[in-house]
Amino acid sequence: MQKLLSILCVALCFAACDKGQLKPNLAPDTHIALESINLQGQFRLNSVVRLTWYGTDSDGYVPGFELSIDGVNWVYTTTQDSTFKFELPPGEDTVDVDFYVRSIDDKNATDPTPAHLVIPLKNTPPEVDIDVTSEPNDTVLGVATWRWFARDNDGDQTIVSAEIKFNNGSWYAIDPQQNLLSFEIDPNAVGTATAKVYYGNTLFAQPNTIDGLVPEGDNEMYIRVSDIAGAFSEVDTSKMVFFKKPQHDFLVISGQPQSVTNTYLPILDNLNLDYDFIDFGINGGENQPAFWNPTFRLTLRQYKTLFVYSDPSVYNNPTTGETKSILANMGQGIQEFTNDGNKVLITTSFSKTSDLSEIQGTYPIDGLETSNGQARLTNDSSLYPVVVGNYPMVQPTNIIIGVVPMIATADAEIFYRAGITKLSGWTGDNVVASRRRFSGNINHVFFAMELHLMNKDLQKLEDLFEEILINDFNW
Repeated sequence: MQKLLSILCVALCFAACDKGQLKPNLAPDTHIALESINLQGQFRLNSVVRLTWYGTDSDGYVPGFELSIDGVNWVYTTTQDSTFKFELPPGEDTVDVDFYVRSIDDKNATDPTPAHLVIPLKNTPPEVDIDVTSEPNDTVLGVATWRWFARDNDGDQTIVSAEIKFNNGSWYAIDPQQNLLSFEIDPNAVGTATAKVYYGNTLFAQPNTIDGLVPEGDNEMYIRVSDIAGAFSEVDTSKMVFFKKPQHDFLVISGQPQSVTNTYLPILDNLNLDYDFIDFGINGGENQPAFWNPTFRLTLRQYKTLFVYSDPSVYNNPTTGETKSILANMGQGIQEFTNDGNKVLITTSFSKTSDLSEIQGTYPIDGLETSNGQARLTNDSSLYPVVVGNYPMVQPTNIIIGVVPMIATADAEIFYRAGITKLSGWTGDNVVASRRRFSGNINHVFFAMELHLMNKDLQKLEDLFEEILINDFNW
């Protein structure tokens, strides 16, 4: 049949010539830059291959090409080179891929004999890394979060599984698309412990727990991934992390230097209050979590009462690039905490330029008194309560300059005012503390003054903590 068609074409050509007609268009020819790839075994190519081709046409030009890997289905292109990511069949370590190119000339004639190249491929194992820039601190209180990344030269889509384990525990399968993992250790465990596993920012644990953790001891996390060919990555290992178990229902968080802590903790000890302690202020905030959400939110779920002391300082988070105050970072977690009826006492301070955009409403503060001039608190003035109860007046030992009173939210009660000395035309209200209730009970007390400075009579300061933490919070 083909021979017959060729004869007919020649006959038609001569007939056309005899009548002075144009010669028929000749089909183009196609070439791949590589005639063959003679590689075997470990020297085979990975699935990412760059190829080049070209076409020639004796009676015209070649504006485009068609590409195929099966000789049946074709894709049009005007380029003459490209980088391809070929997929290996599931479970296959090596494969030979057929690659076809055919030219299409300016008269839409197609090369009847496409160029063909056999490409020998070998699967490349995937790689996985724990993000060392955002690993947890050396010591964590019940909850730790890790971020990890995986890649594959054969295409990241070829990664089909991921597994983690702690210490000598069992491998635990995770979703390979979930690269942020949090773990909440079982606080009641004796010996090795299990932990709840959380994906991303969700507060819903996975159905199964992971085993192998050491409470009150050092822990390492291991991770590995595998691809569609069944090849595993090398295992990556986290740095050592000491998992402390939550011991009490009361959590104290410092956002200030040790000298401030040395005022508050003895007061709590004198009141015979048992508490767990986290220092977020030390060494420029090095103990602060890289991922406040979900790490801090999950941490708070282990407690019923929270005491936070801080100042206007802001901290840069090298993982997220955000610069915020401790209270701003805590906002979402504390909002959820108080919405569940749990109890919070906060003492802090602000400057006139403090940004409240991320804490307004979350805490019972709606704004600041930012008048020109200056407000001071002298050592013979005091903070005084404006509600019924056995709340003491407290006074500073030294003069406090640059006092910035607060504006309470509409749903809050004004709790304390300050005997402010107004200088250079300062005007404004003198509210320095507010509080909220949950189901009729006081559960959120907020001082816009640093209470450790009210240390002229430490017994009165202790009495204030007793009224709030023991009597109001029913601790």
